[in-house]
Order: sequence, then C-alpha cells, then structure tokens
Amino acid sequence: RDALEKPNSAAAIQGSLRMSGLFARDHDSAAAGGGGRPASSDGGGDIGDRYVDLGTLEPDQLAKSVRIFTMFPQMPDPMPVPSSSPDELKEEIKTRDARMRQSGRDPEKDKHGRIFTHKSTSNVSNTIIGLYVPVDLTAKEGLEGICALDLFGARPAPREWVSLRDLGILDDVDTKSIFISGFIVRNLVLEGVIPH
Repeated sequence: RDALEKPNSAAAIQGSLRMSGLFARDHDSAAAGGGGRPASSDGGGDIGDRYVDLGTLEPDQLAKSVRIFTMFPQMPDPMPVPSSSPDELKEEIKTRDARMRQSGRDPEKDKHGRIFTHKSTSNVSNTIIGLYVPVDLTAKEGLEGICALDLFGARPAPREWVSLRDLGILDDVDTKSIFISGFIVRNLVLEGVIPH
C-alpha cells in the first residue's frame, strides 16, 4: 500500500502514464475537426481528444491490476576497479556467468536462494522495488504511431516497439542480459496479465 500511496510513488506512476504518450492529446483530431475541444481561454487554440480516454482507467480496476516485484541484481564479484575501460566492463558482464560457475557461485540465485532478476553493471546496485501497472489496450487500434513523451509530457521521442519473442520472453532464454524487466515480464505473461 505504501508503494502506491506515498507522494513520490504517486508522482512516479503519473509520470509513467504521461511518458507513455497514450493519454496525450491527439492534436490532429482537433485540426481535422474531429472532436477537439478548446484548450484554454488564453487563445491556445483547440486540442484533440486523448488517444486513450482517461475513462478507460477505472481506478478500482487499475489498483487491482498493480503488481509489485522485488528486483534482485546479479552483482559482479569481484567488483571491477574504477579505472576499468568500457570494453573491460562489457567483457566482465559477458563472462560473468562462466566465472561464477568456476568459483562455485550459482549465476541464477544467491546463497540465500534469492533469484537474480537482472545483471547489474559494475556500479553498486541496490535491490529495486518494481511497480508494474498493466493497462490492456489490445482492442484499441491506431496506437502504433504514438510517440513516447518526456517526463513532463511535452517533448516527443520515437517509440521502439520490440516483440515479446524478440525479448526472449516467450522462449526459454535467460533475459537478464537482454533487459532489466525480462524476468518480471515473463511472470506477467505466465499469469495472463500480459496477453500474447
């Protein structure tokens, strides 16, 4: 409950939804006369309807959909020295699993049985509490071209679509070196939270 209700947490959730771009205004619909509304009384012109209406997010259902995971990093051991070059750091990550096995360490979990969810870089990495807010928009068409936005929802950025298969989620692939949320996204798929 604290993870959802603390002011910093609420701000982070709002920022994530804003940065998705899904709830931004479709200015093209206003320009085409497709249901745009006055933006403001200061002469700002018309704004379009949102790509995804905020009414789509029913607060009760949204709260019930939230998943909270503890993300536990696989750390380098020993830690590379601060003077290590970028190539040396890449090589450390590439060869870490083999070196862990040679030293008797399990590359999948620590001595307490905690499963590593991702590979940490040479920086000291704390355990991460990941809060996932799934929103099912599979029936909504025309979302592929929507840009992601910056934290303030103002500056667009190209969105990179990567399939679950390309991320190794649907196959028996170790996702730790592919992307940080691989372990968790796979669990969300297995739970049926993310359809595929």
